[in-house]
Amino acid sequence: MIKQPLEKQHRHGHSALRVSRLLVPVFSALLATGCQSLWWGQGDGEMPAARPGTLASLSPTSATPTAGPAVFEGGPKGAVEDAVSLESVMRSYRDLLPLVDDPVKQVTIRHRLADLEFARAERIMTDTAEDDLSGAIAAYTNLLAEYPERKGNDQIYYQLSRAWELRGRTNEQLDALDTLVTAYPDSDYWVEAQFRRADILFINGQYAEAEQAFDEVARAGGERASAKESADPTFLMNAHYMKGWSQFKQGDYQKALLSYIDVLDLIMPGEQVAEAPDQRYQTLTEDLFRVVGLSLSYLDGADTLRSLFRQTGSRPYEVLVYDRYSKLLIERERYSDAVDVFETYIDEHPESPWAPRYHMRIIDTLLLAGFDQAIPDGKAEFIERYGIYSDYWSQTDSETLVYIENQLEILLPELADRHYLLAGEARKQMQPGVDRQPDSSGELSPAAEEHYRQAAAYYAEFAATFPGHPRTPERLFLLAETYVELQEWPDAIQAFERVAYDFSADGQAPERAAEAGYASVLAFREYARTWMDETSEDLFALQEMQQLNRLRFVNAYPQDPRAPGVYYIALQRQFDQQNLEEVIPMVARLVTWRPTADPALVTEAQLMAGHSLFELARYGEAEQAYSEALAMMLPEDQRRPGIQENMAASVFRQAEQLAEAGNVDAAVSEYLRVGGVAPASMLNANAQYDAASLLVSATRWDEAIAVLNGFRMDFPEHELADTVPAKLAFAYRETGQWEKAGDELNLMVSMATTPEERRENQQIAAELYDQAGNDDKAIDAWRQYANSHPEPAPVYMEAANRLAELYETRGDFGRRDFWLNRQMEKVDQSPEAADDRMRYLAASASATLAREALANYDSIRLTLPLNESMIAKSDALEDAVQAYQKTASYGLSSFATEAGYQIAHIYSRLGADLMDSERPEGLSDLELAQYELLLEEQAYPFEDSAIDIHEQNIQRAREGIFDEWVQRSYESLRRLLPGRYNKTEITAGAVHDLG
Repeated sequence: MIKQPLEKQHRHGHSALRVSRLLVPVFSALLATGCQSLWWGQGDGEMPAARPGTLASLSPTSATPTAGPAVFEGGPKGAVEDAVSLESVMRSYRDLLPLVDDPVKQVTIRHRLADLEFARAERIMTDTAEDDLSGAIAAYTNLLAEYPERKGNDQIYYQLSRAWELRGRTNEQLDALDTLVTAYPDSDYWVEAQFRRADILFINGQYAEAEQAFDEVARAGGERASAKESADPTFLMNAHYMKGWSQFKQGDYQKALLSYIDVLDLIMPGEQVAEAPDQRYQTLTEDLFRVVGLSLSYLDGADTLRSLFRQTGSRPYEVLVYDRYSKLLIERERYSDAVDVFETYIDEHPESPWAPRYHMRIIDTLLLAGFDQAIPDGKAEFIERYGIYSDYWSQTDSETLVYIENQLEILLPELADRHYLLAGEARKQMQPGVDRQPDSSGELSPAAEEHYRQAAAYYAEFAATFPGHPRTPERLFLLAETYVELQEWPDAIQAFERVAYDFSADGQAPERAAEAGYASVLAFREYARTWMDETSEDLFALQEMQQLNRLRFVNAYPQDPRAPGVYYIALQRQFDQQNLEEVIPMVARLVTWRPTADPALVTEAQLMAGHSLFELARYGEAEQAYSEALAMMLPEDQRRPGIQENMAASVFRQAEQLAEAGNVDAAVSEYLRVGGVAPASMLNANAQYDAASLLVSATRWDEAIAVLNGFRMDFPEHELADTVPAKLAFAYRETGQWEKAGDELNLMVSMATTPEERRENQQIAAELYDQAGNDDKAIDAWRQYANSHPEPAPVYMEAANRLAELYETRGDFGRRDFWLNRQMEKVDQSPEAADDRMRYLAASASATLAREALANYDSIRLTLPLNESMIAKSDALEDAVQAYQKTASYGLSSFATEAGYQIAHIYSRLGADLMDSERPEGLSDLELAQYELLLEEQAYPFEDSAIDIHEQNIQRAREGIFDEWVQRSYESLRRLLPGRYNKTEITAGAVHDLG
């Protein structure tokens, strides 16, 4: 906004008039006419009225200084108060005027009165639309006439022009503005006055004069902007714009374009890419773009646009100019011209992010125009310019790259499919006599070949551009088929293999993966037809690659129904190459194939396995392979006898071989099967016996038992028959058939040749019956052994102990006690010769007898008469104590602590029984009390003895013995002597609490 200078303040006496008021201007006549509006009219070059709110409707404001003690702006109190205020101020100035003698100050006051009169008239016109400007115009005119050379008249001319503008007197307004700009070139009002003057000239159709005036405004605005002076930028912007319109109206479209560029430079400065104009200037910018397009249309279109920016230099908003111009052309259905615009931009800015976008706009425009034939070439050019193999791809930004990828995702498959179809059509067009038939020679016409190569290139580029795309496998499959058509087998195989093996994720292969894998196998087969001229070394390498290809397919897709056939070919290749070690597992895999392979393939594979295994001296496996092959062969097959002979040879050879190598397990198996393969063989008996011996040594007991029993049955007179019981006994023992083992040992007892052999066999037989759980046979065997062999003593002790256990199990305690006493007697006879085990058995036997004595003692109750029952109780006590003392005498701590506890228990129990015994009837209270005291005196010595023995027993804890019985003695002492043995320990926490 251009501000008016403030006049100096006038002082007179003690009063001072201070004036500082900015008057709000109305819209200028220039902008009211709308010449600045950028809008396309109904016809080219026509300009309608300006639209309020746009840049075209803006006008600069001016400030008019006025004087007066109290001047109020219009506000909520309304126009009446404002008028009253102005009249009051004007009256004050009129009253002041006669009192001022200074001519300069008089002129100043008159100027103030003229401004106030103008303000009053403006207010009246605003409120009532009545013209009351005569007074102000006369005042301004008189001042100019009386003081033509006065400084500050530029402001009066400015206000006078405004007054004429409000009256609609354009000529008078123009005269005032002409005088202002001519006579006052340095005035603060000069820029605005010149602009308004130019606007009037434009409205009057004086376009050359208007152009000159607008140019002067633009140059003045530019100078002020360079000098960083305060100036309204809208004058500069509108001046360039209206200058362009003036040039446009004169038909000088080239100059008009340069003026419009000046406007755009002001609206969109900076180096950033201008994707959209500033919101403040959006309407103006769009109008500019349209008038630029209109100017270009009157010139050479795209060529002019190219020349324009070459002349001005590139601009950030250049792409928007191209964009809006192209849209205008498309709206007017000038499609070829729009395409020229896009191509021009691409030629000028090949590395711009907008280049690929405009390229696609070309394609869209061609489609819109119906130029279908040109579209494929445009798409192909897009791929060439911006695809993954272009220089543009590696240089552009990520956002543009995403855009290009989105287009390529559509274009590459589309063009590839198109060329593939065209290739097929070209093949169909081949006529006999013109070209050779493709189905007979395999050759293609040049056109078909070219289309196939184009299709292959696009399929391959799609895969390279989108390696992880869901449709990439499908495109690679088509690529492979294209290479098949071209008979380029290595490339076809590679593409098929990529589909088959490179895209499985989370166990999910592409839809046609298995088909692609098999197609690669077929392609290799066709490829192999071309190897006839290869050297041996190269041929072998190629065949190995083919073999790997077969195996890769079957390993990846074993469920495919074609997989077993491919695998059999791979197997046959290994057999032909004498890779026998690899043949074996391959056959095994084919045999166990799921779903089941063709039986004919399996049979042939088994025969290859048998032959390979036999050559490798793996006779057992060879025999198995032969057997399985025989099982699958038809009965009338002529090869059966020979294979059976191979089987027999394999069995015999493997038995010999395995026996010599010490491989007992396998050797036994082979020996046993000799009779099955050749029942009449002379080696059958020895084979069975050797098999039995090896089975025994191999701990294959059940088989050994069966073979030995079979041998004894089949060959009872054989010289080796007497050795069978020992082997059978051993086998029965190892298989847990204890009773049968014992029976064999009993046979061996009768066959024994020495007493020691007889004793050992008898002992083993007894142990076996024992293990078998046959108590009758066990008792007979152990009793026979114990009665016949008192030595060695440890074995005798075990036999006696086992007899005691067996009799106890039967409840025959008399015989049990007999053998318990025999154990004690054996140790008592030679205590120094007894080992720990013997002493333990003797102590255990003694403890068993002592426990019976204790049970007898515990069963006797003290009844009346007490003397009689006490005798029986005392006798039982003595027996039990002596029995436990005997137990303790063997010196084993586990039994000694039990004896100590039980002896103390016996005494303690006697004291308790005395206190619990029956009381005589008929006693008085005194007599009963005396009786109770007597019982206590009798019971106390027993309880005291019990305490002493318990204390002796717990002393063993110091020796590290703290078993069940020592613990129980502690428990008894806590009960018997609670004051000493049942004290509560003070814990650390309790001590802490105590202080």
